[in-house]
Amino acid sequence: MAHSGGGSGYGPPLGFPGCVRCPYLRVDDPATCLVCCSCRLPAGSPTACPVCDQPLRAGEPCVNDWCSRADRWFSVVWSIGPHAGGWRQAIGGYKYRAETGWAAVFGRVLLGYLDEHMPWFDDYDLLVPMPAYTGPGARRSWDHVGAVVEVAARLAGPRWDFVSGLAVKQRETPALARMSRPARRACAEGQLRQSLRVPDPAAVAGRRILVIDDVFTEGSTLREVARVLMRAGADEVAGLTLARQPWQSPDGPSVGRNSRA
Repeated sequence: MAHSGGGSGYGPPLGFPGCVRCPYLRVDDPATCLVCCSCRLPAGSPTACPVCDQPLRAGEPCVNDWCSRADRWFSVVWSIGPHAGGWRQAIGGYKYRAETGWAAVFGRVLLGYLDEHMPWFDDYDLLVPMPAYTGPGARRSWDHVGAVVEVAARLAGPRWDFVSGLAVKQRETPALARMSRPARRACAEGQLRQSLRVPDPAAVAGRRILVIDDVFTEGSTLREVARVLMRAGADEVAGLTLARQPWQSPDGPSVGRNSRA
């Protein structure tokens, strides 16, 4: 699923063709949305965990132990699609190869998902991007999730309350990809936790907050962000991601090459 551009004078990314029903057809290139790319997204599971959205076999509990723990801090996570196939390739190209035109596509898909499932999300007061560090020593000089949220916010207007900067990451921390689950959790509870802060607790006090991210694996990163927001006074923190990483061995590497917690 190669990207053919995203600015004026370019067509839509390959694999995400425009259609006459696209609500953004005359707003900006590329002309694509949730409707015209849904047929390209990997199929989800009809039975899923009500907390982390992982596929479940009938009658079996979720293997993600965060879902049954009282100290997970976040309430629930939704994912637009599985982290597989062309969807995974597109996210990986955007995140790791700086194919920045994908921000326009992901922003439209994100907004389309919010609009289509408005009853699920309408009670959240603030929609915020996962905090990223882009200062000296950062692995990435740009905020890839923030850029997606900026697109969605511009197109949404006042109907969704997108806000940035409620939680900030003050320094770079090790990448959790390809760590074992114990190592991931130790890093999240140590270095990641120490890097997060809420600059203005009054801005989150009493609010229900939806954190937007690219890929959800098992919840260690979202847990730390939810923790800092809840300790600052938020009433609830939930998550919404572009993709959900299929569950792998609970004790070995639990993420693929192009994913994060």
